[in-house]
Amino acid sequence: MENGIDEKKINGFHKHDKGPMELYLIRISPPCRAVWLYLLQHEIPHILHDVDFSKHSTKIPEVFKSHSHQEVPLLVDGDIVVFEGQAILRYLAMKYTNYAGYGLSLQQQMLSESVISWCFSEVHRVIGYSYIYPQFLDYYSLKTTESNECLIEHGLRQVTKLLEVIENRYLMNNKYLTGPRTTIADTSVATVLVLLEWTNFNYKMWPKVEAWLTRVKQHHFWDEVHVTHADFVKDIQRSSLIYD
Repeated sequence: MENGIDEKKINGFHKHDKGPMELYLIRISPPCRAVWLYLLQHEIPHILHDVDFSKHSTKIPEVFKSHSHQEVPLLVDGDIVVFEGQAILRYLAMKYTNYAGYGLSLQQQMLSESVISWCFSEVHRVIGYSYIYPQFLDYYSLKTTESNECLIEHGLRQVTKLLEVIENRYLMNNKYLTGPRTTIADTSVATVLVLLEWTNFNYKMWPKVEAWLTRVKQHHFWDEVHVTHADFVKDIQRSSLIYD
């Protein structure tokens, strides 16, 4: 299998006569990783296209030139184009998996949907854009050192509040976020929380979160989807040793 494609499963797979769908992604992005993981776990044929939106890139895929949003993840399935992680996951569940991974009951499915929405809006905004990205990615850093440090300090306070919610509400009486069994909600939130590994974050005050995250990271295909993330963490650790 290469790029998620198994020739034996392409032919006749859900009458997918236009060939495998195409996923445009940045592999370090949590929503991109969540979508890619879902595709692999449910054996949905797909082709990956890595996208570079940096100023020096001259290879912007054609689909973005004619599309209103230059954002990833973006899924092209024949004539259908879907963007934003939550919308893509819903589309895949609706068309290809009969909502597999969302839970067994309608109540659990809607809770999973709600948690995914919270994950890719509030959780990613706080952990990614307010705390992690300003420390490591120049594009998301504020212009002055002082203002950037203020943003990061505020972000850290918000991170602890989020972890308290997960620890004392979601995981107080449950093994996973929506109940006793893992769902797409767990893998989605986990793809965001692992960003904290960029700072070697300590979960000592949130043991339930740490144990839950360890369990989720045992999912099939997790390591494959997180290779770029893991390599980036190693690069940060090496750089830290050099400067220390």
